[in-house]
Amino acid sequence: MKVAAILIAPGGAGGPLRGLMDRLVSVGVIVTIVDEIGAAADLFDHHEDPPAVLLDMRELGAGEVEDMRRGTDFVRRTISAIPHAQPVAVTADASTQLILALLRAGAGDVIDLALEGAATARAVVQRVCHRQRDRAFELEVVERQRQIIEELLKDLIRTERRTIDVEEALAAARTGELASGESRAPAILLIEHERAVADDLADLLEAAGVATYAYVTGEEALREARTLAETTGLDLALVAAQLPGIDGLETVRKLRDRIPGLPAFLMTAVSDGDLAAQAADLGVVGFVEKPLDHADEVVERLTQLAHESLQRTREHVYLMRIKERHERVLEQYRSLPREP
Repeated sequence: MKVAAILIAPGGAGGPLRGLMDRLVSVGVIVTIVDEIGAAADLFDHHEDPPAVLLDMRELGAGEVEDMRRGTDFVRRTISAIPHAQPVAVTADASTQLILALLRAGAGDVIDLALEGAATARAVVQRVCHRQRDRAFELEVVERQRQIIEELLKDLIRTERRTIDVEEALAAARTGELASGESRAPAILLIEHERAVADDLADLLEAAGVATYAYVTGEEALREARTLAETTGLDLALVAAQLPGIDGLETVRKLRDRIPGLPAFLMTAVSDGDLAAQAADLGVVGFVEKPLDHADEVVERLTQLAHESLQRTREHVYLMRIKERHERVLEQYRSLPREP
């Protein structure tokens, strides 16, 4: 294994530091000197074996609070830019407090120019290089294990999905129902106070294959919404902004309390910036303008969104059922260490 080091010296490597670097080279250490962390990160990635990263901290030695702050910040910024590195602080007559602060910040070791010669410095560089190589190897092994398990989990999910579909098809066959790719049609909850508008829109949605439950007040819809969601399923709500009794926004808020995550559209004849802002805060995903001059386009859009919402619900059900069946495997997967 070649022993290499990258020295980050923002002010240049002069005096005793330059002398130490030259002596390291004389004992077989490949040394590269840069003036900023970004350049060191680029060089680090191009080495086959991770080199030691040396940080020039000769100006920090008195142990003052400001010294410790600057030193620990230098270490942390280096680790943030080069996550696999265990930086070595190069100091001159540093205080014990400063050295401890640097180590606590993540420094892998310290070289004191006033105390240590080339042999000791080489031993420090070599030791850090070995630790970094071992850590990189461990992370590589873990990542390979994670990839293998992820592929196994993907296969497991695909197999379980097919199993669930077969189970549902068999159950449907036993009860005389027809099994299909979707266990039910997408469903929309429609709340519109103008009965004629509600009936026309419901007819168009039903013709497009969307089960539609229409109500003329928010109170009436809210009484039935949870039961509908639990028995037949709901995938989208289309709510008029102007309703008798509680208005559309309050109806949407109460709906989402009862059916978390239910996508909602607001139908309004009034262009109102405040209304739009309040609707966005409630998670309203879109608006339908009245009068419905392009009803076919509205129905097509709502139908597509209802199908997408139904598919997301079905995917969630798949995953929850698979999770229940294979919680032990998933727990083992989650327990694998992750790269910091």
